[in-house]
Amino acid sequence: MARKLDLVDLQILRILEDEGRISTEILAARTGVDQTQCEERIFKLELEGHIGGYTIIRNYPDAEARPLSAVLRILQTAGRTGHDLQRSMESIPEITTAEAVVKDRSILVRLQVPDLDRLEKITAFFQAQSSVVSFEVATTQPLFSHRPVPQIIGH
Repeated sequence: MARKLDLVDLQILRILEDEGRISTEILAARTGVDQTQCEERIFKLELEGHIGGYTIIRNYPDAEARPLSAVLRILQTAGRTGHDLQRSMESIPEITTAEAVVKDRSILVRLQVPDLDRLEKITAFFQAQSSVVSFEVATTQPLFSHRPVPQIIGH
């Protein structure tokens, strides 16, 4: 069972979402814990999967420099757990999220790549997997993005 995040953990996550390169010294001061405690909390959040990596997300005024966004829908052979496919995804840094669709046991993979050539290499990798029955890819264009504010109960 996953541990319930407390107010400080939620504050750390919110701040890191907005200011990913903030120093632990400043983060500790803003959350009211000492630097060692802050570093320990970040480490726990990483281990528990709340922090899955560090990346830069920015606006690209030059359309040529903007990464290409895509969504892949991968349908696996019936009876496969998907663990081997999930492990192979960890080696692809362009993947931003991967989600299992409960209804049909497919996997939706969201990624950002520098160009179509890299997208084709990633799709070829997935198509070559023995557990993949069918595969769809669609490039996307962002409309908007937001993150929900977590509900804090008991504080």
